[in-house]
Amino acid sequence: MSRAYKKGKPSRDARLFIIVAEGEREDEYFTYFNEINSRIRISIVPREAGKSAPNFFLERVDNFKKSGELSIEDRDQLWFICDVDKWVRAQIEELHQHCQSEENWYLAISNPCFEVWLHYHSDDMIQSGQSCSDLKRTLPTKKAGQFNVTNYCTLLEEAIRNAEQADKNSRHHFPDEMETKVYKLGKNMLELLGNNWKP
Repeated sequence: MSRAYKKGKPSRDARLFIIVAEGEREDEYFTYFNEINSRIRISIVPREAGKSAPNFFLERVDNFKKSGELSIEDRDQLWFICDVDKWVRAQIEELHQHCQSEENWYLAISNPCFEVWLHYHSDDMIQSGQSCSDLKRTLPTKKAGQFNVTNYCTLLEEAIRNAEQADKNSRHHFPDEMETKVYKLGKNMLELLGNNWKP
């Protein structure tokens, strides 16, 4: 992150993960971990109605910085959680370039949508050619069932394993169809959660 963005108290123990996401489902998923372990702190960057697209993500971060609501330290991480179903590739690539130029800024893309990540909580592979509507419709039929943060978040390790194994090009930021990079954020969180973190 830029030096102007790095404020904070050295005494704070928790690692802060700042999440900039498109939808409320993503917000709900990640804030669950605030209640699990004091070593993790999740902060959701607010969105305005109609401003969920990647080209608004940077604007939201600027407003977050100006608010001064949270202290931010060198070890903290800012993550953009992005889908590809509604936005042109150029917008996402621009966001990727910003992340490349800032320390501790990351981009976790799901192709085509966040529900791909949720499916990996139950599946080790996902049939190609499905739309986001298909993925949302079939989610309740999976092992984790209808979306519920407790059911899904407690399967974090399984989701990481499945999504990472399915990632055909782990070094590239843009996932192939029915793949997601959200597991990279999950792995960073899991390192802090340690063992026996499940309720």
